Amino acid sequence: MSIPLRRSISGSGTTTTTTAERAGNVMPSLSIHILSIALCLSSGFQQGYIASVLNQPYAQIEQFINSSWIERNGHPIPDSTLHLLWSLLNVCFPIATIFGQFLAGWMCSQFGRKYTALIASFLYIPGVILCAAAKWCFPAFELLFVGRVIWSLANGVNTVNATVWIVECAPPQIRGRMAAMQEFFMALGSLLTQAVGVPFSTDDLWPYNFLPNCAVVVVSMLMFVWVAESPQFIMEKYNDVDRARKALAQYHGVSEDDPSVESEIRICEQSIGKKKQEKSSAGGIESSHSGMEIMFMPWRARDQTSRLIRYCAWVGVMVKIAYVFTGARSLRGYSTFILFTLSHFTYAQSTWLSFATGLLRLPFTLVPVFLVDRLGRRPLIVVSMLVSFLSILLMIIAIDINGEWKYATFIGLTVLLLINTCGIGSVSRFYSAELVPRNLLLSSVSTLTMFEALTKIGVEFAFYPTANVIGAQSLLLFLVPTGIFTVLCYLMCPETSRMTVNEVLNNVAAKKKMDVVFPM
Repeated sequence: MSIPLRRSISGSGTTTTTTAERAGNVMPSLSIHILSIALCLSSGFQQGYIASVLNQPYAQIEQFINSSWIERNGHPIPDSTLHLLWSLLNVCFPIATIFGQFLAGWMCSQFGRKYTALIASFLYIPGVILCAAAKWCFPAFELLFVGRVIWSLANGVNTVNATVWIVECAPPQIRGRMAAMQEFFMALGSLLTQAVGVPFSTDDLWPYNFLPNCAVVVVSMLMFVWVAESPQFIMEKYNDVDRARKALAQYHGVSEDDPSVESEIRICEQSIGKKKQEKSSAGGIESSHSGMEIMFMPWRARDQTSRLIRYCAWVGVMVKIAYVFTGARSLRGYSTFILFTLSHFTYAQSTWLSFATGLLRLPFTLVPVFLVDRLGRRPLIVVSMLVSFLSILLMIIAIDINGEWKYATFIGLTVLLLINTCGIGSVSRFYSAELVPRNLLLSSVSTLTMFEALTKIGVEFAFYPTANVIGAQSLLLFLVPTGIFTVLCYLMCPETSRMTVNEVLNNVAAKKKMDVVFPM
């Protein structure tokens, strides 16, 4: 990989013009709006739905698994085994997501972003139906696991595809706003299943929690049919500059001869090696290493360019892992359990309070949509991490008081979910993709999201059985890492708002005093 150096000359000095300085008020086009909504429905909405669909009817589904066991074996399942099975049913989501994320890189390269989205979205339907059919095929509770695996596998594919596709097509000035919509739709998916869960959390009706999702899948697939393929894939697969320029102009809402289109086309050409690049005499500017060597083989990729890219890529990994350890993702799926079992609300109160939290969460997801490009990514990350630490601490204290402060537990849980929704929970979805060059984008996003999923598996699998044994102290699993990551994020996270990835890399290089300059 050769990284060229390009500067604009003004008078006798050398100046670098940033995207933020060049940008005026960019109005999102109809095409980028449709693409963003379709990606949100196929990725963020589904993630929210999968994560929350077991939350409110958890007692009924546990009872169904136990009844199925009795039907087959003539005796009830031991409590410890039932808790492990329930944890496994929950972590089917991140486990299958990892395989989907690995599969996404190959599918995006072979079929393109558009057909990958259509194939993965179609797989949601059999996944949903199998989950619901488990009840009707009693005692085949294993169908819950099979359906959840298929559903989650498809979501893993769409999660990677959504991040890559929107970064490749959205103008830098509104990229954060478009990507941040994922969190709004994730909250919407969670809210829908919680709303359905209030009346349907009974022994007979819990399968109907799954079925409303099928209508959403059909809508998203129809929207994908309408939008254009990613210009990056068009260049990689067909080397058709005119077609790529037309698609890019449609997404940017400008004419095909607009300078912003030409600039993006050059980035596409550079990323696939179709254009001869200028070479700088500055030391350490060139790197001939692959993305995997840069990220995982520092003894080989020792040049300054590789070191810079590796640093930024691992900062992206850190932010994703930091979000997992805030506990927001895990505790959202266990909110009814926390309120009912640990905080001693009644079961009816717990389901309604869980729904109320989901309802409150929805407007908070709009905060990053409107402000992430204005306030910046870094403040949202750091502030939300600090508030998360305080919220978890409040929950531990309130639960330890054994029910007397149960509303403090609800407040702590609600604040934790809301602050992450408008902070690191939203930003972590696309932040890592803003830290790596375009030619490494697909492979790096797949790898980075894999680390997030691996962490999520360990945390979610450990929390439920541990909480049933030691109660509030199980939240130390989130409190201690959150405190550490708050400090690390403050020290290491660069700002990426309204900047191209090359501008971000140049800023990091300047801060670390590295002799590396990427083309502007």
